[in-house]
Amino acid sequence: MDEDHYHDPMIYDVMRELANQVVAGYLAWEREATTPEEKAHWQEERFRTRLEVRAVDVDNLRAVKAMTAKLRDELAAMPEHAPAFVR
Repeated sequence: MDEDHYHDPMIYDVMRELANQVVAGYLAWEREATTPEEKAHWQEERFRTRLEVRAVDVDNLRAVKAMTAKLRDELAAMPEHAPAFVR
């Protein structure tokens, strides 16, 4: 069995669902923003996350697992409300 080949569609679905949760967190923070700069920052984070996820080769099991781990860590570290914005 080729360990780099994507075989189970659920693994990819888990990655995409985690991405949706991370993006939803950034969207909530964007809506809480009190300045245009802060709003733009959280919007950029949403876009960055989406682009990173879309760049993952769906047929590469290691890449899917690596992105899943990254998203899981990012989601676990996200507080309910946006951290203080400093630019």
